[in-house]
Amino acid sequence: MFYVETMKNDFVDISICGELNYRLFLSVIKHELDKLGYADIAAVQALILMNLGDNVVTITEVMSRGYYIGSNASYNIRRLVANGYISQSPSDYDKRAVLLQTTAKGEELCLKVNAALSGHIKKFEQKMREKLDMKRGLEFLRNVERAWKDFLQDAM
Repeated sequence: MFYVETMKNDFVDISICGELNYRLFLSVIKHELDKLGYADIAAVQALILMNLGDNVVTITEVMSRGYYIGSNASYNIRRLVANGYISQSPSDYDKRAVLLQTTAKGEELCLKVNAALSGHIKKFEQKMREKLDMKRGLEFLRNVERAWKDFLQDAM
């Protein structure tokens, strides 16, 4: 009985809903990749690539700044390098560090996916405008994230 009552908690539902929305967003990206004819890249890899943008960063930075639930970021980065979407080079300052940068092929994919997603985003904003203040909703979700992090930090 306790388990059922706990799982009915709105706080838990909101936390689980975040992952569900993330996975749905990946499905939208995958749909657009399929429409564009990109068979050599997964949705989470495209998301990593889009988050990389035109920055030159280390693998650690990509992994720490991204939201790649349930994915093996280092594997996905290797696939992106193998398929020519990003390049890697040793750091001039720290020979242990590998720097990642988007290639021309990666930039082209990002432009196409961003263009495809912009139509979805406009529809999304129109649909949600009457129902939710997006900034307040995002602030609320970040507060939930902070609460979970605080709980874990206090538990250690």
